[in-house]
Order: sequence, then structure tokens, then C-alpha cells
Amino acid sequence: MTTTQTAAALLLLLAVTWQAALTLADGRTIARRYPEGRAYRLGRGWTTPAELAVQRRLALNVLTGAAALAATIGFRRAAPGPASTAAYGIGCGLLLTLVLIERRHSGCRFTTVCVAELTTALGLLALPGSGPAAAGLLASFCAAQLYLVAGIRKLRSAHFITGGVLIDNLAYNAVQAAAGNRDFPAWPSLGTLSTMLTRPPLHRLCRAAAIATATTEVTLGLAALGLLPAPATLTLAVLVHGAFLLISPRRIVPFSTASLGLLLLATTHPLLPVFLP
Repeated sequence: MTTTQTAAALLLLLAVTWQAALTLADGRTIARRYPEGRAYRLGRGWTTPAELAVQRRLALNVLTGAAALAATIGFRRAAPGPASTAAYGIGCGLLLTLVLIERRHSGCRFTTVCVAELTTALGLLALPGSGPAAAGLLASFCAAQLYLVAGIRKLRSAHFITGGVLIDNLAYNAVQAAAGNRDFPAWPSLGTLSTMLTRPPLHRLCRAAAIATATTEVTLGLAALGLLPAPATLTLAVLVHGAFLLISPRRIVPFSTASLGLLLLATTHPLLPVFLP
């Protein structure tokens, strides 16, 4: 495996490990605050003790799969050959299976799709001959689809492009932080936000940020096809996902790392040079 391919695999491991850790932490928090095991979570409804037990078991299975894949990556880099390559392919297949099973009980659908795509693309590296090219081409297609669809939808959404979605997020985050939810930054406070909302600068800033976000995502989608050099593509992606962390620092890390891994792998064999040599 090349350094770029290994870096993409490490980003995948970080994404699945972080997501599993969040699931385990959520279960512990609910068990501590609600002894009866029932709590309401946005987008996931009411939990039950049985459901929490299932989610914990599946998260532990994903962590085991991630550890197994990490071991096969080390084995392949230390002793390249048919045996280590086969072990690596099995590790990717095992992790993909566990992630898809866990998806049925997870509310992180976009994260799971991105993780599944990256795992599949990395698994293609185990194929003889054209494996690396196939992995890069699949990653290029998936990354382009991910960013282009997200960017175009934002450009077509009047509520987003005028900054309304960002203002809604600011308000939601401020309320959650004020209620003690540590998943969201404590700034701005509710009092500060209420003052800011009455003044035009915040609305102009959110509108500019919304336009910049949408156009940058479209640019990244085109870059994933090979229209930009790899260093420029990755620099832009890191800046964008770094800004996304301001929305929810803990929760968005798995999606951001998986997306970056997919884009990083896409730079190895982008689609465009295949059609325009």
C-alpha cells in the first residue's frame, strides 16, 4: 500500500472508531441519567434498554472489525505478499459487513454510506493487477457524487442560500449548549445570539458563508473527478471540513474523516483522465 492509500485507510479507521465510541458514550449517558433506559433522541425516537444493549453490542463488533483491519494493514505493509493481501481483503469485507449491520440501528445514515463507500474502495486494493486503479476510480466517482449532490442541493435551496439554515443551526446549537449538551459549542450564548439576530451583519455573514459552502462543495465534486491538482483539492477539503466542525465538533468527525479519506483515495486515480487522457 502506498502512503496515500494507507492514510485513507487510517482515516476510515478513525471514522468507524469515533462513531462506535460515540454510540457507547451515548449508551452510558442514557443509563446514568435515565435508570429506566428510556430517553428521547432527535431523529431516533425513544430508546429502550434492549435497544441500547443491541447498539452497544454492534458498536463493540465494529470496534473489533476496525482492530482486525488495522492489524491486516500493518501485516500487509510489513510483509507484502499474497497472504497479507488476502488477509487485508478479508478485513475490509468484515468491517463493511459489520458497518452495514450496525446501520440498521444507527441514525448516522450519511456517515454510514460514506464509510461503506470508502471501505469498499479500499477493499479493491486487494485485487491483483488493476486493484489500485479500481479503488481510485470508485473513490473518485463516490466522492464526486457526494460533493456535487450536496453542493447542488444547497444552491437550489432558497432557505440555505440566503443563510437561513445556518441561522437555524446557530439557534439550535445555542439552545442545546445552554441546556448542557456538550456536543455543541457554548458560543454564542442565548443572550448574545438574540442580540446578533436583530442586526444585519449576522444575516449577511450567514448568507456569504452559505454561498461559499455550496460553491466549495461543487468545486470539490469537480476536483474529485480530477479537475484540480491533488494538493489544492486536499487543502480545500481540509478547510471546508474544519469549518464544518464548528457546527458540532464531536458528532461530525466521523463523517468528515470518512469524506476526507474518500477524497484522498480519489486523488490516486481520478475519473477524468480516463476519459480525457
